[in-house]
This record gives sequence, C-alpha cells and structure tokens, in this order.
Amino acid sequence: MIIAEIEKNSLERIRIQVTEYRGHRFIDCRVHYQSANGEWLPTKKGIALSSELAEEVAQAIHAAKDQLEAGS
Repeated sequence: MIIAEIEKNSLERIRIQVTEYRGHRFIDCRVHYQSANGEWLPTKKGIALSSELAEEVAQAIHAAKDQLEAGS
C-alpha cells in the first residue's frame, strides 16, 4: 500500500509504502525512477523498517531537521 510519493527531483521519487516480506510487514522508503515506458521502478536506494525502528528513525529525522533549521 503506497502511503506517499515525494518528488526528489525531475527524474526520481521517494515512495513510502507498507510492504510484506516473508510474513513480516515493513515500512519501505525507496527511491524510484521512471523507465522509458513511463513506469516508476524501484532502485536499490532505500530502507525497510519495522514499526519500532521507524519510530526511532522518525524521531532522529525530526531532531536533525531542528538542528538544520537552527543553523547548528
């Protein structure tokens, strides 16, 4: 299930989706590119996270964003 697609640049999108692998559900954040026929295909650039790990990563991203905006 696709949760969001974020345009990274004119050639790439970051797709966030819930996926299942070997009976386990993950949050998959992956860069996709547009093929010659217009289809968006996944690259190896990405990460799959359990719900517990996703919470830690989200908190770390928010902290990094705060630091970036503070200029530190």
